[in-house]
Amino acid sequence: MPKKPTFIRFNTIKEYINDTFRMRSADKTVKKFIQRFDTVIAATLKDAGTLAKEDNRNTIMDQDIIPALAAHLSKENLTWQETAESILKKPPADLGKISKAINDYIAKN
Repeated sequence: MPKKPTFIRFNTIKEYINDTFRMRSADKTVKKFIQRFDTVIAATLKDAGTLAKEDNRNTIMDQDIIPALAAHLSKENLTWQETAESILKKPPADLGKISKAINDYIAKN
């Protein structure tokens, strides 16, 4: 199994915090930060690669990376109609779970 990739370097983050904010940072915190972002970067690149292959290309381009980034990093404030549309795109099994969660919430409140 391939080694987990490291995209962000520890010293780069430590130096940036020190230089920019004139603050120290806990090593454990920086490691956790790096681990989280390395995971997001790997997942984003995987999705972008899948989109490129679906388009029969061997090159990751803007049209691949932009939606992959949006999927992993963007938060959107959707209207209730947009929320409903995105929920209805889910598989039937997930719709059943969502419906049960909504019914449980209504019963509780």
